[in-house]
Amino acid sequence: MGEKSFTEVFSGIYQFKGVSNFYLVMDTENFIVDTGLPGRTGELENCLKLNGIKPHEIRTIILTHHHFDHTGSLEKIKNLTEARVAVHRDDWPYVSGEKIYSGPLFMRPIIKLMNLVYGIKPLKKDMVIGDDDKIGEYAVIHTPGHTPGSICLYNPQNKVLFVGDNLRYNKGILESPKERLLPDMVNYKKSMEKIADLDIGTILTGHGQPVKNDANKLMTEFITSINNKM
Repeated sequence: MGEKSFTEVFSGIYQFKGVSNFYLVMDTENFIVDTGLPGRTGELENCLKLNGIKPHEIRTIILTHHHFDHTGSLEKIKNLTEARVAVHRDDWPYVSGEKIYSGPLFMRPIIKLMNLVYGIKPLKKDMVIGDDDKIGEYAVIHTPGHTPGSICLYNPQNKVLFVGDNLRYNKGILESPKERLLPDMVNYKKSMEKIADLDIGTILTGHGQPVKNDANKLMTEFITSINNKM
């Protein structure tokens, strides 16, 4: 086996790095945040074995949003773990196949082809989550903007915030997704103002590296930057 593709980025939290990140969280309830592109299941199995966790001990797979790079391994990881799948009600129609992918138009034929190549099928609606729901010690925060049902997860005990694709950390600053990936900029701004009020110690992102220092300061600077743009 080659170099590990996963790293413990916070006590009990493993990040699986790639085009998009996904996470294993060992908490009062073990759960997974997102699933990455297709083909990531073996990495998760390796990490579970390393930590002495059986797949069925994973209770929940939480999707921060429905985009393909975060759901590509969903079916196989669900089959491995038999976990329930938790998605915000506004993104469930995209996961269940009731609506087509909501994102840049140029991506739609690519997603259709990827689904065909990897045999990815719509998933029957499972667990619907929204504001104030909890998974383990993590509160669900609805943060529409990138997608209608985008969410963050926040634990006030360890001050960890999962942000999905709402934020990226690049060269020492927090950035929003590119404008073409923000179909609802008005609600996105409101969403970011909502999470900026939290006391944050660590930010775990859907792409790139985590924020481990000065998270509150970086969030304040980010809110100032988006206010200046609007």
